[in-house]
Amino acid sequence: MKYLRGSLVVLVAWYLLALAVHSPIIPYPHAVFVFLLRSMQKSKTYLHLAFSLYRILMGMALALLFAIPTGMVAGRTKRLDQIISPVLYLLYPLPKIAFLPVFMVLFGIGELSKIILIAVIIFFPAAVTIRDGVKEIPPDYLQLAQAYHLSPKQVTRALIWPAILPRIFSSLRITLGISLSVLFISENYASTFGLGYYIMNNWIMAQYVGMYAGIVLLSLLGLALYVALDGLERLVIPPQTR
Repeated sequence: MKYLRGSLVVLVAWYLLALAVHSPIIPYPHAVFVFLLRSMQKSKTYLHLAFSLYRILMGMALALLFAIPTGMVAGRTKRLDQIISPVLYLLYPLPKIAFLPVFMVLFGIGELSKIILIAVIIFFPAAVTIRDGVKEIPPDYLQLAQAYHLSPKQVTRALIWPAILPRIFSSLRITLGISLSVLFISENYASTFGLGYYIMNNWIMAQYVGMYAGIVLLSLLGLALYVALDGLERLVIPPQTR
C-alpha cells in the first residue's frame, strides 16, 4: 500500500509537469506505459531488463564474497584491523566510476568489467559495516563461548552471523541506488543490452517515450530489489533482532 501511495504521488507530479511543459520531451505517463507494454510484447525490451538485473545480482554476490570475510577478519583480529581499516578508509571515498576505464582494460569491455565495478562499489561499505557489527559483539559473549569451548564454526554461527546479517542488508540498501546509477553509466560502453543502453539509445533517436519507458523500468527494477531485500531480511533475521 505504501508503494502505491508513493507511485500515485509520482504520477500526479509527472502529469502536472507534462501539462506545464507541453513538449514531446516530457510525455504523459499513460503514453509511456502503453509504449512499455507494447515493447515488452513485440521487442526484446525484457532482455535489457534481464541483463541489468543479472549485472546487479552478480555484482552484489561478488562484493559479499569478499566483504564478509574481510569484515569478519578485521572485526575479530586487532592487528589485521590496523592494516585493513586504513586501506578501506583510503579507497572508500574515491569515485569508483573513475575506475571503469581501468577495469575495461584489465577485464575487457564485456560483462566482467561492469560486474566488478558494481562489486567494488558495494564492497567497501559492506566490509566496514560488517567489521563494525563484529566489533559490537559484547566481549562477555565471546568469553562465554570460549569458556564452553565452542569451535570457531559454532562461534560464527551463534554470535557473528546474527551480528553482521542486519549490517549486510543495511549496506546493500545504501549502495543499491548508487549501484543502479553506475550501472546506467557502465551500460553505455560496449553494450547492446541493458537499461542504460536502452535509455540512451532511445534518447539519441529522439524517441522520448521509449527513453522514459527505460527510466520507468530502471525505477521498477530498483523497487523490486528493495522489496526483495526487505523480504529476504524478514525471512533470515528474527524480528526481535532487527
